[in-house]
Amino acid sequence: MDQLVQQVRPHVHALLERDGNEAVTRVQLREILRREGLKGGRNDRLSLVLKQLRSEDTRTIRRSAR
Repeated sequence: MDQLVQQVRPHVHALLERDGNEAVTRVQLREILRREGLKGGRNDRLSLVLKQLRSEDTRTIRRSAR
């Protein structure tokens, strides 16, 4: 799972800017996985990946706001 998060992370910021979201959504995550040809799109894994990505996004936003 950590490897999947590392592979997806570089693509998240661009989608957040494009769509105006504060946190990555399941639909956006699936879009990244399909576009980049990454494996691991099972629902149970997606929830864990989303949780980790969202917690990282929150920490980044908080640091930037200071």
